[in-house]
Amino acid sequence: MKNRNDTLLIDKINSASKNEEIFDFRFIFPGGAAVTISDNVIKVKLGKNEKTGQLDIAQALKDSILRFKPDSVLVSGGIDSSVLAAIAVKEFKEVKLISAGTEDSEDAYYAGILSGELNGSLNNVTITEENLIHAIKELKELKLDIYNIIMGITEFLSIERAKKMRLKRIISGVGSDELFFGFQKHKTMKREELGEFRESRLFYMPALDLWRLNSIAHKLDISIAFPYLDDKVIGAALSKSVEELAENYDKFPVRSIGKSIGLSGKITERRKKAMQYGSGTVKLLRDLSKKKKYENVGEFIKEI
Repeated sequence: MKNRNDTLLIDKINSASKNEEIFDFRFIFPGGAAVTISDNVIKVKLGKNEKTGQLDIAQALKDSILRFKPDSVLVSGGIDSSVLAAIAVKEFKEVKLISAGTEDSEDAYYAGILSGELNGSLNNVTITEENLIHAIKELKELKLDIYNIIMGITEFLSIERAKKMRLKRIISGVGSDELFFGFQKHKTMKREELGEFRESRLFYMPALDLWRLNSIAHKLDISIAFPYLDDKVIGAALSKSVEELAENYDKFPVRSIGKSIGLSGKITERRKKAMQYGSGTVKLLRDLSKKKKYENVGEFIKEI
C-alpha cells in the first residue's frame, strides 16, 4: 500500500493466517485502486487495468474457476451460482453442487432444477429447527452479529455438508450483485451514481460478506473462492461502461452468460431473492421465535 497525499493506492493485501489457501482475506480491487479519505468519508476509485482491455467476462470467470480447481459449488438456483456451477461442472466433471434450504423453499426447488439441467450431483441440506439451532450456536462462536448470523445459517450448513463429504475447495457466487448492479436499490439510482455506489459496496465487502464466509470456511477447514471478485473478472467488468452493465439492471451480463452456456429460462430469468428469504431461513426463524414466545428473531438468537 502506498500513500500519496490523502489517497491510498491499493495493490493487493493478504491477511497473515496459518493457512493462506483456506483464509485469504484481502482488499478485492485490481492493482491501482485508490481510496480517498476526506471529511471522514471514504471514497474508492477502481483503477482500470490496461492489460485487461475488453476482456470477456465469461472467459475471466472460467479462468478464475480453472485456476482454483474447485470440487464443489455453493448453489441456490440463482443466476450467479448457477453460472459458476455450469462452468465448473463442464471443466471438472466430479464437482458437487451443495445447497441448503427448508423443505418447501424456493432455493431448494431451483437448485433441483439446476442440478437436473447440469446432470450434476446435488447435495441439499434440508434446514430444520434442529440444524438451524446447531448452525446458530456455531456461528455465535465466531462472534458474528445478528445480521451475519442470519445470513450465515445457509452458508454454514452448506459448507459443513461439504466438509462431511470430505470436499476441500468450494466456490461461491458472492460479489455478483455488487459488481453487476443486482440490488433493488440500483434500479432507483441515477446512472451517474451507480459507479461510485458499486465501488463503495465492493470496498466494504471484506468487512462484511467475505469476513463471514472466510470465517466459516476457516472454521471448517475448507478453502473458499469467489470468482466474481477475481481481479480479472473485476477488470473485465470495469472495461465495460456503466450503461452496458446496467442494461435492464438485475445482472444483465451474468444472465446473458447463463443463456450462452445453455441454462434454461427457468434459471436465467429467475428474479433475485435474497438468500435468507429464498432458503426459507427467515420464515423458519420467525416461526420459531413466535412459537417460543420471543419478541423478535434477534431475541431468539441471543438466547440460543
